[in-house]
Amino acid sequence: MTVSKNLFKQTMGCFPTGVTVVTAYAADGQVVGMTASAFSSVSLDPLLVLVCPAKDAECYSALTEADYFSIHLLAGEQGSLARQFAKSDEDKTQGLSLEKGPNGSPKIQGCLAHLECHHHALYDGGDHGILVGEVTHIELPDTDREPLVYCRSTLGSLPPIDAK
Repeated sequence: MTVSKNLFKQTMGCFPTGVTVVTAYAADGQVVGMTASAFSSVSLDPLLVLVCPAKDAECYSALTEADYFSIHLLAGEQGSLARQFAKSDEDKTQGLSLEKGPNGSPKIQGCLAHLECHHHALYDGGDHGILVGEVTHIELPDTDREPLVYCRSTLGSLPPIDAK
């Protein structure tokens, strides 16, 4: 039996994921980036995470060739930021407050958390790459806000979780 791409996408869309923005500096100094829900921890020793950029994304080469890149975990009210980095052919940093992380990757202010990563490995993942980064710096400035989640083609805030 062959599974259709549409059925696969519909099925995977039923699985809620967190939403991130991944950024790096291109060789020409421009900030590049993308919105990614394909993000996961990989290892505690060493500290590794992965993101999966589409090979046809305009930022693919810059992200996968950068020595350092940043992953920003988005808060529930940052849906507009997720949409801004999901668009092609636009200045994705317009109106944003950017700094450099300790190792020089672009850091967006105001996110739920920021991870700076050193390029560890790049694997083939079909029409996506599997970019593995070693986490070199973390900022977790605000644990009181709820995270942004993506499910069934919709962005929304995770309802408050009663920690008991």
